[in-house]
Amino acid sequence: MKQKRHIIIKTLKWGAICIFGYLFLTTLIFGHTNLDTRTGVQSFGWSGLDALFSDQEFGLFINEPYKTKLKGVDGPYIFDNVKYQVNQKNELKKNTFDRRKPINIHVRNQDEDKFEIILKNSYENEVAYYDLPSRLIAISDIEGNFNALYSFLINNKVMDENYNWIFGDGHLVLNGDFFDRGKNVTQCLWLIYTLEKKAEEKHGKVHFINGNHEIMNLMGDISYSQHHYIEVAKQVSQKTNWEKAAKFMYSEKSELGKWLRTKNVIEKIGPYLFVHAGLTKKYIQEDLKIDEINKIARKYYGKTVAKTLSGSKENLIVYSQNSPYWDRSLATKTSYKLAFMLNGESLIETSQTDLDSILKFYNAKKIVIGHSVVNDVSTDYNTKLIKIDVKHGLTKNSLKTRGILIENNKIFIINSLGEKKRLLS
Repeated sequence: MKQKRHIIIKTLKWGAICIFGYLFLTTLIFGHTNLDTRTGVQSFGWSGLDALFSDQEFGLFINEPYKTKLKGVDGPYIFDNVKYQVNQKNELKKNTFDRRKPINIHVRNQDEDKFEIILKNSYENEVAYYDLPSRLIAISDIEGNFNALYSFLINNKVMDENYNWIFGDGHLVLNGDFFDRGKNVTQCLWLIYTLEKKAEEKHGKVHFINGNHEIMNLMGDISYSQHHYIEVAKQVSQKTNWEKAAKFMYSEKSELGKWLRTKNVIEKIGPYLFVHAGLTKKYIQEDLKIDEINKIARKYYGKTVAKTLSGSKENLIVYSQNSPYWDRSLATKTSYKLAFMLNGESLIETSQTDLDSILKFYNAKKIVIGHSVVNDVSTDYNTKLIKIDVKHGLTKNSLKTRGILIENNKIFIINSLGEKKRLLS
């Protein structure tokens, strides 16, 4: 018995030593920082030895601003007739321009893709109800991945290589989270922006649903953004505070900010509900119709809100974990349950009965969500839930990039090679 206990203690001791050693070495080499992503100030920071072999500043920092740099082409960021754009030399250029003329968009990728946009004359809030078109394609959670979005649209014949809409009267649904993580966020947004107008000219439609990362960026929360976006924001806004700088970039003064404020957080197309994260039975209890959900969400776009709002409906939509752009109740993955437990919260799953009630309340047959990552496009809840947030490939024509096609009352999984296979009939 003593020998067994001795072995256990020795194993635990060496395990602790190995873990401590691993943490020490990774910190020594790769660094560590206690960074406040709202202010941009690090209370403590160590660059790591790898900074000696990169363009990162080397050293130990205490209560100092975290230094960010421009890194590759980006933009444009447009405010009235003033355009800010980062060139290939990592220089931010400011120019006045004629709003009636085309604007060049340069992509930060190996192919150095580029396209033109023409600014819209005005912006109106999107409606939320549509008839089901003959063809509908949906994809979500692109997160600044231009390569994935480009080849997906090209090979599924939504647009051609000259960025023309060739999907006829079909509809394209972009189900949230096109911001953050990737290096071509702005370029993805401008591509969607220009396709909207081109689709309408061909009697088609582009639907852009705001997800949690769109909401976060409107509020100045750039905690998931690459640092070159923060540097652009600081230089354009002339603000050193990260949150204030980022908030300015998508404020009501910004062209993209105006455009994003017209978007919904939930839409109904034929018998399908499209929402980024999900819905719970609480929406039935609050008697929240689709238009009211969008109206409340839009009211708070870009606004810092108190933890407790005046009304229960506003709390549910804007601040709660059951917000339509934050909800995880339809995500049955163990990892999400564990994450909630570690955060001191509980993830209450939506039951089949609850989902049936939600669909009946909104007169829908199925709900399509992103937000919660799955290994492949799949269904749940007796096929009434379709989950389309997958880890898209970083290169063009990757089999990992996937979405759905709804055609002739059948649902297919499609990839960025244009291949399709039946999901549901």
